[in-house]
Amino acid sequence: MMEDNSYRPIVGVMPRDLRMQCQAWLAATAMLVLGAAMLVLPWNTLVAVPVLMLAAACLGEEGQLDGFPRREDLLLMAVLMFHGMVWLAVPLAHGEGLVGLYDAWPLWLAVATLTAFAKVRMTPAWLWAGLALGGLGAGGWALWQRVYEGLARAHGHEPFHAILFGNLGLLTGLLCLGGLSWSFARQERWPWSLLLIAGGLAGLVASALSGSRGGWIGLPLAIWVLYRGHGRRLTLGWRVVLTVALLALVGGLYATPQTQVAQRVDNAVSSLRLYMAGDDEMTSVSARLDMWKGASELIAERPLSGWGERGYQTAMRERGAEGEQDPKLGRFWHTHNDVLDAWVKRGLPGLIALLALYATPLWLFARGVGVGSGERRALAVAGTLVPVTFIDFGLTYSFLAYPAGGLIYALLIAVLWGLYRQAR
Repeated sequence: MMEDNSYRPIVGVMPRDLRMQCQAWLAATAMLVLGAAMLVLPWNTLVAVPVLMLAAACLGEEGQLDGFPRREDLLLMAVLMFHGMVWLAVPLAHGEGLVGLYDAWPLWLAVATLTAFAKVRMTPAWLWAGLALGGLGAGGWALWQRVYEGLARAHGHEPFHAILFGNLGLLTGLLCLGGLSWSFARQERWPWSLLLIAGGLAGLVASALSGSRGGWIGLPLAIWVLYRGHGRRLTLGWRVVLTVALLALVGGLYATPQTQVAQRVDNAVSSLRLYMAGDDEMTSVSARLDMWKGASELIAERPLSGWGERGYQTAMRERGAEGEQDPKLGRFWHTHNDVLDAWVKRGLPGLIALLALYATPLWLFARGVGVGSGERRALAVAGTLVPVTFIDFGLTYSFLAYPAGGLIYALLIAVLWGLYRQAR
């Protein structure tokens, strides 16, 4: 019987050296896209990351690398899958059809990305380069929108707006600073360190020029994570330089009237005081507090099953019609708080899925902060910063209610964990 050679896998057709070179370029491109597409490119460009990683995996060697999957890999994939399944199943149970698929697919793409690391080994340099370029691009774009276009708040690409753009700019900047343990451990420490510091500061500038105040609440905790990862190993001189640079940047942004940072902070404080004094004027602060109150009362009525997407909006409009809250709040489709949004719409399963999505990567990465090689510490710091910042962002805005927010969160976790497992 003659052997049929009409089909031969690509692994058997391409020479090994060419295959490994193509794999390396595909993986490197995926990392650069991940760093840049968060802010500089349209967010749906991020879909290229799992596509490129799976294509790179197809060029991998036979067998698996590093015993993939381990228990931690399975746990992380299970949490991502569970979150997506809850986001899909609960709307179905409420008779809302497949509307939940819109929020579920980003989590499942991240699972595919993590699976690709079974056959793809790469240096994290491409990720750090992408993040630094993304931070610089975001900072430059924010300056362009504020200075040249004369916008009141930098907002980036549609459908992004100032809150999403500013908080993701802050995240990008912090992740760049998280990579300093890696850059300090390299022979080319100065070029890489300066690039990451520049990207970090530019990301902070993008956040400030967006006027998004919610993300600033968690800055002290994020700085503490950075210190745990880097501070104890930096010389006194480096600690002084970085501290002075950060204080000068924050102070300069606050003191410069054109940035409107001081005005935004003062408005938030005065709005909170008016609300506590019983003033009925609708502000961004009072609107959030009233939405949280309304969502909490709705949760108390249906803590297990939730109200569903449409049911929540209908219930909020009814509360406005009955005089229990300002009728204008009925036009908002999320609660401006991720925990409340998950619970009020998807009940107890939604709350559990969201808390697991936060806690699992936090537990996996936080164990490596401050220990191990510079490469591992940098990835652990960055991996810890992602859930820390998203928890912070989710306090005053429903970040994960947007597919872009879910995709960015899940892809960053998957990629950072894949690289962390391979780091020595």
